[in-house]
Amino acid sequence: MDPLTFPMLVGTALTEAVKFLFDRAGAVLDRRAGRVPVEEPEQVDGKLGALTVRPAELSSARIERITEARGALQVYLTRPALLQGDDAGLRDLLGALRLDLEEIYGRQLPFGAAEERPARPGVSVTQRAEQLTGHQVGVRAQEISRTGRVRVDQSAKVVEAAAEQVGVEIDGTIG
Repeated sequence: MDPLTFPMLVGTALTEAVKFLFDRAGAVLDRRAGRVPVEEPEQVDGKLGALTVRPAELSSARIERITEARGALQVYLTRPALLQGDDAGLRDLLGALRLDLEEIYGRQLPFGAAEERPARPGVSVTQRAEQLTGHQVGVRAQEISRTGRVRVDQSAKVVEAAAEQVGVEIDGTIG
């Protein structure tokens, strides 16, 4: 399954999934902005239990994606008639947001019994550089299996002409 794939949900289940992700995104943004202490666990109803933010995963790029996704979901929540289970754009948005939130919380956020996913081998890399003058590689792998996952979040303010920033370079095995 593609890590961005979101299950086909309809009706109340879809509305609840959108609301759940919208609320989790808001909680992450509140912690990033300092309105709630980052280390304070988020109490979530149901079997998930408390969720704790991993501060190292709160990169600027990830926060920007979450902010944009939350804004888009606000439209769906204020206009429920737009919520359609076969809306590929909505499912892509939900899948990408869920993936970011799973990285931030360090755990899976499954939706329903059919979505209970086994843990997948993989890596997550966040790299920041003020000035890149050499070679920066996020992940090296010979192979990424169908069950493996890779997530690379890189940024450099200045990349020199002779420098190279690579997100994934296949030289070892993942998954």
